[in-house]
Amino acid sequence: MNSAWLTCVVSRGGVVGGKRCIHRSTSLNFAAPVGQELTGFDFLKSSKEKPVVALQREEYPEWVDTLAQPLKTLAELKKMEFEDATDRERMRYLVLGRRKLIKDNNLEGK
Repeated sequence: MNSAWLTCVVSRGGVVGGKRCIHRSTSLNFAAPVGQELTGFDFLKSSKEKPVVALQREEYPEWVDTLAQPLKTLAELKKMEFEDATDRERMRYLVLGRRKLIKDNNLEGK
């Protein structure tokens, strides 16, 4: 594969290949040719000296692939057994549950 796959999560709102990332949790993939200068990373001190460029797919750590995977929804998390869920999934369940409760309470107040 001659292009590096970057996700909006990696760019965190930066500009990749001339396209601005809309939201950091989206799972859109942008292909950047190997060696292309990536803009939006100029806040790093090291980027002033040398530009950030796209690498070969194999040069990225394995965890980068997990950034593009969609997160489980509240409905999916409710179906899981508590013992089977990871700590991260349990925390996400609590956050999404609280968010839903707040939205429901706000609707009742109007």
